Amino acid sequence: MDTRKCNGENADMDGKCIIYVFSGTGNTLTVAREYRTALSIETEIYEIDETSESFPSPDDYNLVGIGYPVHAFNAPPAVRRFCRKLRTNTSGPLFIFHTGGEGLPFNDSSSFAISGILRRNGFRILSEQHYVMPYNMIFRHSNEMVKHMVTYMRRIVPLHVSKIENGITEKMKMMPVRHIISVILRIEWIYARVQGKAMKANSSCISCGLCARICPMGNINMVNDKPQFGTNCTLCVRCSFSCPVNAISIGLLNGWKVNGEYEIEKIMNDDSIPTEIPLEKLSLPYRCYYKKYQNKTY
Repeated sequence: MDTRKCNGENADMDGKCIIYVFSGTGNTLTVAREYRTALSIETEIYEIDETSESFPSPDDYNLVGIGYPVHAFNAPPAVRRFCRKLRTNTSGPLFIFHTGGEGLPFNDSSSFAISGILRRNGFRILSEQHYVMPYNMIFRHSNEMVKHMVTYMRRIVPLHVSKIENGITEKMKMMPVRHIISVILRIEWIYARVQGKAMKANSSCISCGLCARICPMGNINMVNDKPQFGTNCTLCVRCSFSCPVNAISIGLLNGWKVNGEYEIEKIMNDDSIPTEIPLEKLSLPYRCYYKKYQNKTY
């Protein structure tokens, strides 16, 4: 990663910022709110939702952010489609951030495709940042690990904001192997559409309709008071994660299902939970990720 000062340029900090964010189960939205707190200018958050036909114009803002969860080392298709519609006439500065359950360097390749789209649409990309946040699939992280992750996230956001506000740009290095792997794993996009039809609600369903109301893809309809799932699924698992009675099966991936939100603020305010886990007690991918930020300043 090549870091440099951009000829004294910076995002006009006298203006406003908008962060366009796609968030399945809330991790990326949580990070977006931290950016809103850390930035020195008025900041709005717009949630990307394929059921909406309009969105705020980036030309009404001096700084733009894009946030998304990494899906199989790629940006979700909904984010790619949104970026194709996002155009600017002002060559405005833009930053990217993404979240995932691990700190593997392959996550950085997830922005390659959307970065190209955004540049072609007139944006000047400043930098990007990855954040490790709790799993919403595979298994549920412990409260200790959640607190560790959020503690570091809240440290890293101001560091990234400092770079943004000081006009420091980062040229992301093209890593062919990582890019090839991310392209291969786009097969998940096809699987997600098949998976969508395989999802169903069991007899525990209370017909509350929450899943249909919160699906960002408009993929769920209530039919005879029961959810019916279509093929426009993006595997964000917001429906199964948020179901109040854990009634939704996610097909072949049901063994990896996590249900119920992480009570982040409650965990962060619980003094009985350690603030950090010693790095030597973490697995290697986590240890490598967090070691970069132990004593880092910009």
